[in-house]
Amino acid sequence: MKILVLTDDLVGPAMAGSALRAWELSRVLLDAGHDVLLAAKAGSAHPEGHGPPVVTRPSWRWADVVLSPPWCLPPRAFVGDHLLVVDGATPLLAELAASPETPDITHRRRTAAARLPLVAARADAILVASEEQARWWENIFIRRPDVPMIDVPFGISVEDPAADVEDIDGVPSNWAVVLWWGGVWPWLDLDTLLAARARLESRRVSVVVPTARRPGGIVRFTAEELDAAASRHGLQRPAVAPLERWVPYAERNRILNRSSILAVLHHPGLEAELSFRTRALDGVWAAVPMILSEGGAAARIANSAGWGAVVPSGDARLSAAAIDLLLSDRSQKRCRSALARDRPAWRWPVVARPLVDALPDLLRGSRRNLFPAALRAAAVLGGRLPEGGS
Repeated sequence: MKILVLTDDLVGPAMAGSALRAWELSRVLLDAGHDVLLAAKAGSAHPEGHGPPVVTRPSWRWADVVLSPPWCLPPRAFVGDHLLVVDGATPLLAELAASPETPDITHRRRTAAARLPLVAARADAILVASEEQARWWENIFIRRPDVPMIDVPFGISVEDPAADVEDIDGVPSNWAVVLWWGGVWPWLDLDTLLAARARLESRRVSVVVPTARRPGGIVRFTAEELDAAASRHGLQRPAVAPLERWVPYAERNRILNRSSILAVLHHPGLEAELSFRTRALDGVWAAVPMILSEGGAAARIANSAGWGAVVPSGDARLSAAAIDLLLSDRSQKRCRSALARDRPAWRWPVVARPLVDALPDLLRGSRRNLFPAALRAAAVLGGRLPEGGS
């Protein structure tokens, strides 16, 4: 099959978010014998390693299959005879709902929601990363219940991480590192981690937070903002330290290997329930014990598999106790053993196998008329219909 994989993110040696997922899925499909093109944001380039060609202006007529998140599908993706496989793993609407209300957020939310009627009328399959996501999408497809939901969570690299370690500027070599691995977004809860670190007082522990510009984007959280947030909890460097360069995808093992704990905490809400914390999987890859907030598939799996600690959202006291426990030699050994044990099951070719298996038999389903869907999409975009549903 000729498969066009689409992302609106920047693909290259430095990547984030949906670009990583698109790159890894495209590589799995290529290795399964398909002819694959990866279409990405202008300015993208081929990342390091084996993978398909990267283009910025795809030929839609070329593709037998289009695989894309719903949020970046252009109108032309909904017409034609190709199979449309929608990757529903990123809960963008829930993320935007958890963001401060601004004209830009309102516009982005309506633009994203306006695609749902078209997706509900045209998609031939949906990729989901959790049971919670499957239930959410089943509600969108209530008029087309036969559209298959294919379980494809996030995965990790086939290659095990190299053992090299990178020092982090401003962190003493004899201090433990708790790595805040990901962006500082409105739905995430860095403040509770800082409050937990304050409770650890004189422990030689540094909370390290990336403050570099996101590939293809802007600096969302600066080193100065981190210092200000830390000072509100009576913290200063090196108890809290910025990571001021974006770590290339192929080099992330060097920072992970320096870390004793990987932290991803969030606020409660729909975003938390629908999320699958992609950065937590880097902890599986590099066998770094993790601390996660309750809620969402990654926390549920981590709790049952013994990957680290799962704490109530917003609980600084229990978060501090969990960090203290995870830093012990016994906990480090136990968690790292569990993570290494589970690593093979989370490699990309394994987690994407349901997609590979489904493609040959995927039928062009009973698609609905696009004209009513287009009218509903226009009404959502104009604020005349609720944002959601089909």
